[in-house]
Amino acid sequence: MKRKVSATTRLLHDLFTQYQSTFLAFCELINNSIQADAKNIDITIDYAKDHELSPTIIRKIVVKDDGIGVHQNLIQDRLLDFGDSTKKGGKGIGRFAALQIGSDVEIETIGFDKEGNGFSKAIIPFSEQYIKSVKKIEDLEIDTDESLLKGKHNTYYKVTINNIYDPAVTGKNQKRKVSERLLKDNIQNAIFERYPIVIFNKSIKFKINGEYLKPEQFIEGKPEKVAVIFKDKKAKEHNLFFTYIQLKSTIDEIRVFLTTKNAGIDTIVSGFQFDADWISPKSKGWFVYIHSDVLETDLYRNLDMDGLDDNIHHFKAFIKDKLNHFFKGKNKEYEDFVIKLKKDSFYPYKESSNATSKSKIVLFDKVAYLVEERYNLFTTNKQLREIIYPLIDRTITTGELDKILQKILRLENKYVKKFNELLDRTEIEDVIEFSEKVSKKIEDLVFVEKLTCSEMSKHVAERKELHKVLERTLWIFGEKYLDNTKLLSDTNLENNLKKLREENLLYKPNKKEDNINTEIDTKSRSITDLFIYSEKPIDEVKREVLIVELKAPKVKISPIELQQVKKYAREVEESSFYSDDINFHIVLISSEINKAGKYEIDATPKPRENPYFYFQNENKNITISVMKWAHLIESNKRKLSYLSSKLKVKDMGVEEKIKSDFDEINFENVKSVLRKVAVPE
Repeated sequence: MKRKVSATTRLLHDLFTQYQSTFLAFCELINNSIQADAKNIDITIDYAKDHELSPTIIRKIVVKDDGIGVHQNLIQDRLLDFGDSTKKGGKGIGRFAALQIGSDVEIETIGFDKEGNGFSKAIIPFSEQYIKSVKKIEDLEIDTDESLLKGKHNTYYKVTINNIYDPAVTGKNQKRKVSERLLKDNIQNAIFERYPIVIFNKSIKFKINGEYLKPEQFIEGKPEKVAVIFKDKKAKEHNLFFTYIQLKSTIDEIRVFLTTKNAGIDTIVSGFQFDADWISPKSKGWFVYIHSDVLETDLYRNLDMDGLDDNIHHFKAFIKDKLNHFFKGKNKEYEDFVIKLKKDSFYPYKESSNATSKSKIVLFDKVAYLVEERYNLFTTNKQLREIIYPLIDRTITTGELDKILQKILRLENKYVKKFNELLDRTEIEDVIEFSEKVSKKIEDLVFVEKLTCSEMSKHVAERKELHKVLERTLWIFGEKYLDNTKLLSDTNLENNLKKLREENLLYKPNKKEDNINTEIDTKSRSITDLFIYSEKPIDEVKREVLIVELKAPKVKISPIELQQVKKYAREVEESSFYSDDINFHIVLISSEINKAGKYEIDATPKPRENPYFYFQNENKNITISVMKWAHLIESNKRKLSYLSSKLKVKDMGVEEKIKSDFDEINFENVKSVLRKVAVPE
């Protein structure tokens, strides 16, 4: 049969773009189902498959509920009269929010008429194209399919949305674009985040593409409910009900919602984000619902005016106090874990060196706690700790923490975000990097010393690898060489430097010249000279080439070796490959320098930045430094000792800062904040 539509021009326009997003329009269909006393809401979304060519991600949406439905006698009033946007029983303009999602909508319903004691079925199509084609509103007619039914039937109400708007339409009107919250990977969490109370209470069962939503899918443990008494500024008492829900979903903060009843639905009036410096990692990812049957909703809506209204300020302070109390209590579990962690045989810092950052240890404890929450290593995978703990330690050091948390340990985004925020808020990243570099340098320096200055005969085999060790520790010749490349980019230059070395620097020491060390043992005498080179860019054009002539332990540096290295420098300057774009730093180093050599070296004035300076050419782009291993190592030891002392001072401050981010602290004035945010769309 044909039915006339009663509507105003404004309301007809609102049918298509009333809501901020298609997800909110979709939720309006669910809201109407809830208001219609539905106990089951069945949602079917037909997604286009990955290999299919489809103009839209979603092809069809069906929302069906087992509510009271709409009987034939009420169709005109409930569904086709748009003169008033509010309809008793929830069958108002919101039912046509579907037209914001797709251009063709069909309503199918079975309803019961108490007066006639009978059931009816109706199918009512709506088309955006048809509605817009009608010039006058009074000409708008809907061709419905209606029938009276015999016997008893189950009532229901079903909305089917076809012809989801494609990019040609959504490009002109973003409100019609398919919301990401409607996509396959997001829809379950999106429904939960919008209707958690009815899901927890199981007052309504949601089914999405054949799968029921269960509370345990979305929460850790059970909701914690707390009833409190709030005294307003006039000392009048009000009952407030807090429901704390810890989430499994991707929500990564503490969201606080003030709710009230609206047409029988727990409706969110205001949304807030709660945050505090001391919140533990586990405390992220919570919904807190606050409800009162007696407080005015205006108080809820105006909570962001706490600086202007004493009543609102008093109420907001009360809420923060209760939230502080609850979430501070969640830190006890972490404290107990750390005590157990430090006693564990696999804990990597039982014998931490002076150069190990205490801040790094604190951060490690936090990450280990989150890993324990996910994998229960203490109870189910004891030996796995032997692998995982060094891995965590190393990734904190290298700055790859986020990748390990997400890809290897597979921690949730909320945990990863927490640690990224921690690194952003403190200097811990710099301190850890600083401490690790100092620690690594000390280790390297000890090894170099072993190979060059102490009982070398015990380490002759290792000494053969000295050139490889030095390639990784060129910083000992100056911090500017910390990140030097190992090889020269110019092969021709490399070959020429080697050739000049063979011509100028190879010389057999002898007792007459006092350039042979007769005191070293037989094994050490077999060690030969080494020649190392590398380069580093100075700017876009210039580069510096470092050349290290490492004399064998049996060689003392004498005036002969000094003359050789100066001749080598002169040959470089006179060679065809010499260029003003290249600076050369030549280092001559050995275990000993004889008296004549020392006299000549000491007579050369030394710039402050280079205590080993010996010679520089007129163009000042070729420099020679001469040194003993013992002096070089001792100088670096003093430098690293100073850095370690500085590190301890800096680290103590950062360590305390990190602890205050997480640990239970009895502040007299706990710093926390309720920041108003938009209600989830």
